[in-house]
Amino acid sequence: MLNPHSAAGQVFLLQIVIVVLLVLAAMASVVLQAARDALQQGRRVSVVAAQSFANAPGVAEALRSRDPSAILQPRAEAARKKAGVDFVVVTDTKGIRYTYPYPNEIGKKFVGEIKPALEGRTVIEQAGGPPIPAGKGTAVQAVVPVNDSHGTVVGLVSAGITVKNVSRLWVPQLPIIVGSGAAALALAATGTTLASRRLLRQTHGLAPVELARLYEHHEAVLHAVREGVLITTPEGRLLLANDEARRLLGLSADAQWRPVRELGLPEQITQLLISPDAVTDEVHLAEDRLLVVNKRPTFPHGGPGGSVVTLRDTTELAAVSGRAEVARERLKLLYEAGLRIGTTLDVERTAQELADVTVPQFADLVTVDLLDAVLRGLEPTAEGWRHLRRTAISGDRQVMPVYRVGETITFSPGTPQMHALQEGRGMVEPDLRQAHGWREQDPERARKALELGLHSLVTMPLQARNVPLGVANFYRTTDSPSFEPDDLYFAEELAARAAVAIDNARRFTREHEMAVTLQRSLLPRGQPEQDALEVAWRYLPAATGVAGTGSTSSRCRAHVWRWRWATSSVTDCTRRRRWGDCAPRCTTSRRWTSPWTRCSGSWTTWSPGWTTRRKPPRPTTATRARG
Repeated sequence: MLNPHSAAGQVFLLQIVIVVLLVLAAMASVVLQAARDALQQGRRVSVVAAQSFANAPGVAEALRSRDPSAILQPRAEAARKKAGVDFVVVTDTKGIRYTYPYPNEIGKKFVGEIKPALEGRTVIEQAGGPPIPAGKGTAVQAVVPVNDSHGTVVGLVSAGITVKNVSRLWVPQLPIIVGSGAAALALAATGTTLASRRLLRQTHGLAPVELARLYEHHEAVLHAVREGVLITTPEGRLLLANDEARRLLGLSADAQWRPVRELGLPEQITQLLISPDAVTDEVHLAEDRLLVVNKRPTFPHGGPGGSVVTLRDTTELAAVSGRAEVARERLKLLYEAGLRIGTTLDVERTAQELADVTVPQFADLVTVDLLDAVLRGLEPTAEGWRHLRRTAISGDRQVMPVYRVGETITFSPGTPQMHALQEGRGMVEPDLRQAHGWREQDPERARKALELGLHSLVTMPLQARNVPLGVANFYRTTDSPSFEPDDLYFAEELAARAAVAIDNARRFTREHEMAVTLQRSLLPRGQPEQDALEVAWRYLPAATGVAGTGSTSSRCRAHVWRWRWATSSVTDCTRRRRWGDCAPRCTTSRRWTSPWTRCSGSWTTWSPGWTTRRKPPRPTTATRARG
């Protein structure tokens, strides 16, 4: 027996099932047809028997006699047996039986439709009545009227056959049908076995699943391999070409099964495909490509012939080397950006460093736009995204009509910059002519920029701690290729490093502004009205690079020869310092003579030859220094 797991065995079983189904369908069709024919024949027999008995001489007179049953019962039974029907029933016009195969049913109501028959029509129906000699069940019966000489209906006659007796009319045909089906099945099985054996030899015993897997692997390898594959017939026709071969040779979609000479290939390639000789690593020129060609026969151990040709594009190696060089340059640029960006704690200088480091290695024109809050050292908010200030430009700024440094830019919702800020990711526009949002921002400026060669854009949000600070825009002009999606990764890394440096500078600006504000708050708020004194003050840092500490020097002039110097420490005095009213720990230094002074803290006077330390007087007490 054939293995059901092999392709041949499964095909054999499938054909057996198909033949069996066809035989069964044919048998069912014949049986149904025979049953329908038998039913029609039963109806005809019933009608003929009923009409024959109704039209028999003496039936109408018997129905008018005193005892119709005595006259008609014997005659009805004789007619039933002679006609081959299961019953012949005679009734009056009310449907009361005068005859029946079983006498005990005489006198009972007839089961069936009699109204059309009373009108003179013949009725053929299926109805179930009382038992009859053939058995109990549904019967095919005909009801005909009995007319007297004047045409009046004086009674009814019904003759019929039960359904199972109808089936006896087609059952004798069943052996013929079954025999024919068995013979057809045997012939089909024999043919299927022969075909299955041939299929088994040609598939080498592989199951359908194995054949499907083999085909899938073949298709996957053929289309995924980065070498062109061609298969030709012994007659010089192209039998198969994978996607890479079509790309390398520029083959059309209808190239398969066409002669090689009609494909329009270079002469060297055409001769190589037609020649039966094997080839190893030959280099051939196809347009602007250098192809390394290998050729082997399709059946090296003998067979119908044909050749397999593989093509390898050596120009792709140069492209791969070029991509590696680009990657190396990008890494070098990132390293350089790490050294050059963030050298100071100035926001504008850091933004300019980002613009300078990427020109011209990555872009031809770079602009950096920051939020006003970032430039002031404040925390940026989403409300200020649409209003950014141009902070830095690098590149050919004299030629390109871009916003100048210091200008406030209001971006519309459809611009790439606004999308980048809202979505928190970079946007690439390979062709600015198709960037409707960018062109709608400033149509006239965009038109001039496109005319001057600006054609591609990458805009990247500057984010630190998931807080947008602004956007960096990288443009390329006509001499440079358009940006690709892979350029977003490099721009994202570059923007991330710059954003950290800008955020550090912003935070330093905020702390510096706070320190300056504190220092200014420590200066006197005003000076008293004096006729004899001229007062001035300034802040002197106590140490370089230390914010929030220092001293305040005041100089007062009472007369031409009288001067007073007062020095106080910022860290020791309170913010509510007023002229002549110091905190308890304030120290006052005096030289030479000075006017009357008041201080609630301790003070020391110096004069030539001695130094005196005295307790501070009361605020209402005036003390005159010795000259």
